[in-house]
Amino acid sequence: MQVYVIGLGHIGLPMACFIAISGKQVIGIDNNPQVIKAVKNGSINIYEHYNGLHISKLAKKLIDQGKLTVTKNLRTIDQHPGVFIVSVGIKSSDDFKQDISPIKEVMDTLVPQLKPGDLIIFRTTLIPGTIDEHVIPRLESLNIPVYLAYCPETMAETQAFQELNNNPIVMAGKDEESFAKAKEFFNSISDAPIHKASNIKTAELIKVVQNISRDVEIALVNEISVVAEALKVDTYEVLNLSNTHPRVKLLQPGPGVGGYCLPNALVYLKHTLLKGKNTDIPLSLMEVARKSNLDRPKKIVALIEQALKDVNKTLEKSCIAILGLAMKDNCADCRYSPAIDIAKMLTEKGAKVKGFDPVVGKKFPFQVDTLQECIVNSDCILITAVQPGI
Repeated sequence: MQVYVIGLGHIGLPMACFIAISGKQVIGIDNNPQVIKAVKNGSINIYEHYNGLHISKLAKKLIDQGKLTVTKNLRTIDQHPGVFIVSVGIKSSDDFKQDISPIKEVMDTLVPQLKPGDLIIFRTTLIPGTIDEHVIPRLESLNIPVYLAYCPETMAETQAFQELNNNPIVMAGKDEESFAKAKEFFNSISDAPIHKASNIKTAELIKVVQNISRDVEIALVNEISVVAEALKVDTYEVLNLSNTHPRVKLLQPGPGVGGYCLPNALVYLKHTLLKGKNTDIPLSLMEVARKSNLDRPKKIVALIEQALKDVNKTLEKSCIAILGLAMKDNCADCRYSPAIDIAKMLTEKGAKVKGFDPVVGKKFPFQVDTLQECIVNSDCILITAVQPGI
């Protein structure tokens, strides 16, 4: 069985390696030539390990062993039915506008090459209704039996291989045969339990709801930390002792919400409601949580400004060290990272900013190469993500 993994980002590359490790032949496709080059030469910057081996070295090893091939162009290699894992997502801009063109481009390339018996599995986060609107009609126009399933991705960076093998999977098929084919494939590579959703739109919504749930929980705990500070009690004592209750599971406060999934989840939901003309459904709780998380970096900057003022310093003449630039702990992903937002705000206010993150490649002008260089002569040290080496 030939497996094609389309999109070699934070989800696709671990998925391609995981499937190759299971014994199947894998072709990984990414339309970005720089990604293909980085995978081939072992320099991809995703903070992931398998049995102590960094994913960049693992991918190169699998390529050298002939178990994994990576290429820019999607081309089927034989006439036997194959499995196509689509890990390409929806583009999102800084203002959270959504661009579905990557999904359409995949379908434009894939559909003319499909054969009877092919299985397509979307393993990504989508606006609910995307498969029904943009994928199924294309497949039905072929008038050949092609199987289709959707499985939300739920992997956390640094834990991809463990979670691919163990995390419960929510999955839906276009029909019963599609679900059975996709379940058979996943059972052949993983021990993860599979939960069946009644239809694909439901499975798409489940992932959005999971993301919104985390967004709301983070907003809540950050607000609790503000209350605790105002009452001059220890935030972490409040949270830890609150969590002794068996039905309470509060998170830890932080600088905000980053990554691709959580910041875009509410936008996906609103987009779906708008398309269905359900514009009168109030989302007040979700809206407040989202705004709270967007505003969190501003509040962190205000805390820094006040802390400096308390020791007779001004932000404009201070040097701020930021430790951890990724969107969360143990991660190299800087998409929508609150640490980057904080750095930009501090710079705009006249502060000198130095940032250090041992697992994030050099991307920003304020980055320095060592922890010592970052903290020396700094007036304030801000820890925004806990990383190895910090």
